[in-house]
Amino acid sequence: MGNRLIITIDGPAGAGKSTVAARLAERLGVAYLDTGAMYRAVTLVAMEKNVPLDDNTALARIAEQSVIDVTFEEGQSRIRLDGREVTDEIRSPLVTEQAHYPAGAAEVREQLVRRQREIGRRLGSLVTEGRDQGTVVFPEARFKFYIDASPECRARRRKQQLREQGVEISYEEVRAAQRQRDQRDTNRQVGPLKPAEDAIIVDTSEMTLEEVVEKLYQIVSECM
Repeated sequence: MGNRLIITIDGPAGAGKSTVAARLAERLGVAYLDTGAMYRAVTLVAMEKNVPLDDNTALARIAEQSVIDVTFEEGQSRIRLDGREVTDEIRSPLVTEQAHYPAGAAEVREQLVRRQREIGRRLGSLVTEGRDQGTVVFPEARFKFYIDASPECRARRRKQQLREQGVEISYEEVRAAQRQRDQRDTNRQVGPLKPAEDAIIVDTSEMTLEEVVEKLYQIVSECM
């Protein structure tokens, strides 16, 4: 594998994996890939074109034909869809609620997994996060982490994230949506959410963002 360094970070929503992955990539000086953004982008196109979200064939066609550019700029993941900036649009609660449709479609996952692997080959080294990065997309990754936290902690974090986006929603609503999302992610037929057999599991419930990044950075540094 030479000097190629692939680090996967999987875990449920609200565990902090996106921010941790971005910070870790920045600290290591490698690229960061936000794979969830790719499924959200497909969702956004389908919603804008009034494509039924349960039409897996149509969703796969969108995934195949759309130009989804995921970059890391100034410490933040930026998403461009067919040339236009959609970073904020794909993070809306409405898109978030519907993103499970393409995420659960085998035809869509096949398209996006192929793209993710192509990105990995092109970049050589990266930190990539999602639901199936260590189990499906990059099973050969040198380092695999599974970031988790208590349901209550994850719900509080998600509520704060939404508030920062200008969206006010009750803790109970966030918790209910999270419970439903967890159930879908863990029970879907393709790319279900679960730790890779050789993943290092990190519970972030009682840790700060900086502590989590430092822990992962030390593990990677000690083994390189």
